[in-house]
Amino acid sequence: MRTLFIGDVHGCYDELIELTKKIDLQYDDHLYFVWDLINKWPKSLEVVDFVKNRPNTWSVIGNHEYFLMHSDEKIQKIFAKIPDMSPQRIEWITKGREASRSMRESLEKAGNLEWILSLPAFIEKEDFILVHGWLHPDFWVHTPVEIATMLREYNEKPWYESYTWNKLVIYGHWAVDGLRIRKNTIWLDSGCVFWGHLTAYCLETRELWQVHAHDIYKIAADHKWKIEKIQSGN
Repeated sequence: MRTLFIGDVHGCYDELIELTKKIDLQYDDHLYFVWDLINKWPKSLEVVDFVKNRPNTWSVIGNHEYFLMHSDEKIQKIFAKIPDMSPQRIEWITKGREASRSMRESLEKAGNLEWILSLPAFIEKEDFILVHGWLHPDFWVHTPVEIATMLREYNEKPWYESYTWNKLVIYGHWAVDGLRIRKNTIWLDSGCVFWGHLTAYCLETRELWQVHAHDIYKIAADHKWKIEKIQSGN
């Protein structure tokens, strides 16, 4: 039995299946996702079905799933409570909310919406903490879910520079910064949906596996810079 983690999938179902074959996924392997399973296409519903129905599989909630929970009015109130929320960040989150809302009916028809809304913000085990976005230094594992799923920086620096616990944190959420392995944090979002890679990590052996995206998937014009940065490796 292995403990395995997979980064942000964003509907890249074909790449997910290819990756599970590459790692030779076994029935008794424990598989964890850092979420953002949906949105940005192309096969979000298939990805959700895979994660929901596979035995020994868990996930935390991501920002795109968190958007499913609340009305636009509620999201605006949340914005007001989050420190250092720039107009650009609000615009980005609003676009994500709109994309999630467009999927809500499909997820509900498939019987998956209630399952998504039941997912935790954190999974903490003896050897690791799993979170989608980050842990705020003032709260750590008690970081409010709206902050844990949406933000990435603390005092204008990547949050992991302020992380002082010894317990390993595995997370995603920031494709542009990509795969980043430090002593006590592992960043697994390697931008598959932006023509990057989908990444898996094994806790016991510290092995990494990757598969390259099969396509650039319906990315809005304001995301083209992300593709260029991921392709350049900078």
